[in-house]
Amino acid sequence: MFKLNHKLNQGKNQLIGQFKLPYSLNGPAHNRPKWFDEKDTKQVEYIIGHLFVNYLRQVEKKKVIHFSPNEDDGHKNPDLYVNTDGRLIGVQVTQFVIRDYLSRFNQAKNICEKLSAFISDIYKPPIKINIQICTPWDSDEIPKGREKLYKRMSKEIANSIEKNIGQLTSKNQFLNFNLSRTDFKDIAESYNLLPVPGHHQSNYFGSNNIYIDYGFDYVVIFEEDIKESAQKIYDDKNLGNSEILVIWGDQNQFLNTDEHIMKALEEKFTSTSFTSVYYLGFHNLKKVKERRITYRKIK
Repeated sequence: MFKLNHKLNQGKNQLIGQFKLPYSLNGPAHNRPKWFDEKDTKQVEYIIGHLFVNYLRQVEKKKVIHFSPNEDDGHKNPDLYVNTDGRLIGVQVTQFVIRDYLSRFNQAKNICEKLSAFISDIYKPPIKINIQICTPWDSDEIPKGREKLYKRMSKEIANSIEKNIGQLTSKNQFLNFNLSRTDFKDIAESYNLLPVPGHHQSNYFGSNNIYIDYGFDYVVIFEEDIKESAQKIYDDKNLGNSEILVIWGDQNQFLNTDEHIMKALEEKFTSTSFTSVYYLGFHNLKKVKERRITYRKIK
């Protein structure tokens, strides 16, 4: 059963929403290889350590000899030690994550990938097909329905793909279909099919040539979510045993809200046990034309 049916935006100030292009040459960022694994703590600290040392040398003109990991980094101890200007300074490293955004993104990914699997189990087309499923309401409320109902809808969609595969293969145009309101009013009212051009990748969730864009998965970022994330970092890291805190973030998740993030951090860390707080933002992608790092001294 799909147990996803709560609203995440009531009473919140929306900063930005992400409009999905149906396809692109490179595909969505979440499917592209990452520069490093965010779950690998040692690798994260190694990369962030190098970036931070480069900043100290190039921007603050510090004489940094080296940095090294701290093997005893538990209980708010330093993650790194930086040898700069003749002193050994403790540095804590943490990631800025907009938790509501990631929660909603993961819910959308989960339900769309399940639908993709249901459809491709019935019929796997020879070409990539984008499917946009429209909900019968204007809000971004996540639909609720039993798995049996989603499988019925998936069978209807799979049959329409198979029936129209000749047209989908020969013409790059939308095919629109209505769903029975009596049967599917709680989860969807219509859907359309669009073939993905050759040499392009779908930007929707899915696999096996079936990719889904569901009406509710219009991923947005709210000001309150950013402030809550800043508060969590402050609560978790303040009163630690380091002089410096380095907060880094993957800009693929931020939708150009870095300025709001840095403002929230500046407001929260006005009074803190850290001597200095820094923000580093970048796109955690393995292949980029030019790797750009956003640096800001928060305190």
